[in-house]
Amino acid sequence: MHRPTYLTVNTDAVLNNVSKLALKSGKEMIAVIKANAYGVGDIEAAHILKKAGIKFFAVSSLDEALHLRKHGINEELLILGYVDEKDLPIIKDNDLTILTVNKNSFEHTADLTGIKIHLKIDTGMRRIGLKPEEAKEALSSLLLRHAEVNGIMTHYAKSDELDEFFTKIQYERFKNCVLSLNYPFKYIHASNTDASLNFDDDISTHARSGLGLWGYSSIDNYLLPSLSLKTRVINCKKVLKDEAISYGGHYISDGEGYIITLPIGYADGLLRRYTDNDVYIAGERAKIVGSICMDQMMIHTLKPYQENEEVEIFGEHISLNEVAKASNTITYEILTSISDRVTRIYLENNQIYKEETPRFMN
Repeated sequence: MHRPTYLTVNTDAVLNNVSKLALKSGKEMIAVIKANAYGVGDIEAAHILKKAGIKFFAVSSLDEALHLRKHGINEELLILGYVDEKDLPIIKDNDLTILTVNKNSFEHTADLTGIKIHLKIDTGMRRIGLKPEEAKEALSSLLLRHAEVNGIMTHYAKSDELDEFFTKIQYERFKNCVLSLNYPFKYIHASNTDASLNFDDDISTHARSGLGLWGYSSIDNYLLPSLSLKTRVINCKKVLKDEAISYGGHYISDGEGYIITLPIGYADGLLRRYTDNDVYIAGERAKIVGSICMDQMMIHTLKPYQENEEVEIFGEHISLNEVAKASNTITYEILTSISDRVTRIYLENNQIYKEETPRFMN
């Protein structure tokens, strides 16, 4: 690592989270590692989760799935997004599973032998999937063309809210659909992390979790946050009252102190709107001042710090939820915004066992 800005991943916490999610839901887990495993790094994330006993993964696109296959991830792999019919030979050759996006999915393909499909049922998200009343006809059509329909799923729109009313409606629609089909699905799944922690489900065989694997949920729980975004001091200079800081001079120093420059900016995923909020350095909080730049940002402190002093953006002392709230967004956006030039450091028993800058991976 030549640039001291890095995301650390505590794999011991991840193994704990997988165990707790499985125990709470009472189901086997499908690990969602789309969007580069929410910024963690999809290949290493898959290896970590395999150690935790995960046998089924889900991603967003064919490109993400092929990246995993290229790097030796051979477990069951579900693509949650759209797949073009012309790519079905690639799906078959790589032993991938796909979804029905709508009632016309794959209608122009006469022979679907060897194609594994999960029926996606739209119970209220209104994004993709079959309406419940379309499921029977779609299933019959796929089976007539020899598809291997081995799963059925839905997705909750409001499982992160404590009011379970809409989730219960969606669940009942899904359960009724599954029962009405009277078909021996191997995989039945509806719950994401929040629903797994907060909602009973007696129809599903599996639960899906993405961010929860890394220790984050909207529901009060015992998951262990596993991620920390850190950087290090590269410059320290004394500042006087009424001095302008950073682009546009929008911040004017309100007193003496020190301006500390850090090698992290919006090209690393630190949103510009996070300015005026805190970082953690050597036992104290310090405020981000001036506009966050592409590659660097500044903080104001009352005492000087030496180069290479570690600074936490989020982690043990400043929570990811705090950063998301202060940035007027959600934890998902913060993590998936962390760019591929930020080094990922993987820890086991608090010791580094792997260090990767994904951009330079083969």
